[in-house]
Amino acid sequence: MTTKYRRAVFQIARVMVVAFVLVFFAALGFSQEARTKIRISYPNISVCCLALFAAQQWKIFEQNGLDVEIIQMRSQAANSALASGDIHYVAGVGPNSVAATLRGLPSKAVWFASESLIYSVMARPEFKSLKDLRGKRIGLTGLGGTSDVALRIALEAVGENPKDFIIVALGAPQLMSGLENGGIEAAELNSPLNYYAKKKGFRELLDIGTHVQMPLGGLTASNASIQNRTNELRRVIRSLQIAKRTLLQSKERAMDLIMRTIRVDREVADEMFAENRRSAAGNGVPTREGMEQIVKSLQLLGQFTGRKIAFEEITDARIARDVAKELGYKVD
Repeated sequence: MTTKYRRAVFQIARVMVVAFVLVFFAALGFSQEARTKIRISYPNISVCCLALFAAQQWKIFEQNGLDVEIIQMRSQAANSALASGDIHYVAGVGPNSVAATLRGLPSKAVWFASESLIYSVMARPEFKSLKDLRGKRIGLTGLGGTSDVALRIALEAVGENPKDFIIVALGAPQLMSGLENGGIEAAELNSPLNYYAKKKGFRELLDIGTHVQMPLGGLTASNASIQNRTNELRRVIRSLQIAKRTLLQSKERAMDLIMRTIRVDREVADEMFAENRRSAAGNGVPTREGMEQIVKSLQLLGQFTGRKIAFEEITDARIARDVAKELGYKVD
């Protein structure tokens, strides 16, 4: 082989390598640009939104062609942002989101993160039963929200009248401090605060989740997204459901996520994993029972009374049902 011939072969090879690199990075850039950018709001950093955090941190959204920004917002602000299009989805299904739909916000529940709540009424040690708490103060994080209506339903379920208790709204940090300094006699807590309360000697008087089959977390979408961004919504739900399944099946990955995101120690993370496994089992398809419980809770508060509310008015389970089938879940 002559030197001239070798030089020509080398030049051709170099051109091919450069071309390959350019094509590779162009394709990589295109794939990144092709990811759909969306915003999802969430109410707080707690067990309710574990699937959302997992889908983002484990890059499940990316694997489904989504570039997701998650933003913490109070429920009222999230409803307004959904109406204006500033966010695309709300990570949550509960009394606030359903009430917004019934008041005219064009939206529906489309996916369930869980089918039962993780709330407990924790009282100061001197109170040994709910009867002892009558006329006393029970603190919770928001009147009219999931925690409030769930407490009232659970009290009725065990034969107590919610009107016999003084229910007060406090910020989450004030619940524990209120218990400790006697500012309140009891508090409705979810994880991880309920575990810390037990460690400090406070007494659990009511496990709300055993009496209220209401979803905790989930996904609410605008009607426009359901109708016009169906493929995108399908990918969002698929990502969340895969994340939820992984959280249930891989204890070590789940506990690592819980410890890093919610900032708890391993012992508490272990308890939170067990609670999440109990409450989050399911195919993600919104149920009639869960949505009816939310409606009942709103009517218990005097809202939408006398109004017949159809499941389809507040829920669209079609995409979640299709995704569940694709992922191999049994769907009724």
